[in-house]
Order: sequence, then structure tokens, then C-alpha cells
Amino acid sequence: MTIPTLYIGNKNYSSWSMRPWLVLRKAQLPFEETLIPLYQEGTKEKLLALSPAGTVPVLQVQGEMIPDSLAICEWAAKCVPNLWPKDPVNRERARALCKQMQDDFGVLRNTAHMNLRRRTTTAMPQDCLDEAARLVAIFEDLLGAHEGPFLFDDWSIADAFATPYASRFNTYGMACDLKVDTYFSELLADEDYLDWEMAAMNEPWTIDMVDTV
Repeated sequence: MTIPTLYIGNKNYSSWSMRPWLVLRKAQLPFEETLIPLYQEGTKEKLLALSPAGTVPVLQVQGEMIPDSLAICEWAAKCVPNLWPKDPVNRERARALCKQMQDDFGVLRNTAHMNLRRRTTTAMPQDCLDEAARLVAIFEDLLGAHEGPFLFDDWSIADAFATPYASRFNTYGMACDLKVDTYFSELLADEDYLDWEMAAMNEPWTIDMVDTV
């Protein structure tokens, strides 16, 4: 049986790629990864060969191409059901939150780009800080509902989706309440995340428009 291949972008910058990579690692599903450096000569052609959208991540499974972070995670959850919360209500809430984290918070995502190698005290515009505060309030509400360290008590796909946001707060020095700060520290101390981060630190590529914000 052919091992699935996960096509990803730069580990330093690609939050979309990080999420399913973390999920596949947590699921202990065997996979190979192929990294396509973003914003390089020939990048767009390589991406369009994978999917009509011309984006990563894409998971290749037995000849089928699965684009989109959440779709890949749903595939993994069919193989390993405990990747979503056990409680049906929380399961649907976690799915909705992942969709929101993927589609919403555009100002935060496009202003405070994921950049694991960077540390800056550059002041973020107010609309970015407002979105960050809204996200923190959602996390605070979920974390306050139980004693566990993660959004839905045990680790779930929702925490993989939250991890790139945690890295943004770290990169740009954005403040949050103690409970959420502790949660972010938990995510950024995770062994799988640290493997990803180490690889990001050793990448040779840079993207000027992200490194100079």
C-alpha cells in the first residue's frame, strides 16, 4: 500500500500546511512530506499540478488528491476517530471552530503573518488587535469549561488549527489573558510542533513581504 504524501509550503510561513501535518503526526499515520518553497520561480506551476486552486497543503492518497487543511484533517479523523472530541456536541463545535479559524480572522492572518523565525515588537494596527482579542475570548470561554489543557479538554484537531495563531502571538508579542497564554505555551512546547519549528529555523528561503511587516 502506497504511503500518503502531504505536499506543504515553507514550514516557517505556511500555517495552512502546519495544521494537517500536526494532525497526521498526532494520529501516528505514516506519511511522506514534499515541501514546495513558496514564492519561488516555478512555484505556481508546481502547485497547479497538484490542485486547481494552486495552493498547499494537498494530501495524495492512492492517487486521490485532497486539498484544503480541514478536508485533510477530516480524512485523518476517519482513520483515527479520536482526533475529534468524543462528545457529539463538542465534536460539532470543534468542527465549526476549525472552519472559523480557517475562514475568519482575515485581518489577523494577513497582518500578523505566521513567521516562526521572527520576533518583533512592531505595533499591530487596531483592527488586527481587535480580531486577536476576539479569538482570545473564544479560546478563554472554551478553556474555562473544563480543567484540561486544550480547547476541548483532550487534544483535538481544533488545537492543531489554533497552533499557528499561538505562534503569531509569540512572534508579534501580542498580549492575552493568563489562561490563554498558558494554553499557547502548551501548544508551542508540543514535541511535534517543535519538530516542525526546528525544520522551519533551518530553511534557506525567505519571503520579503512577510519578513518586513
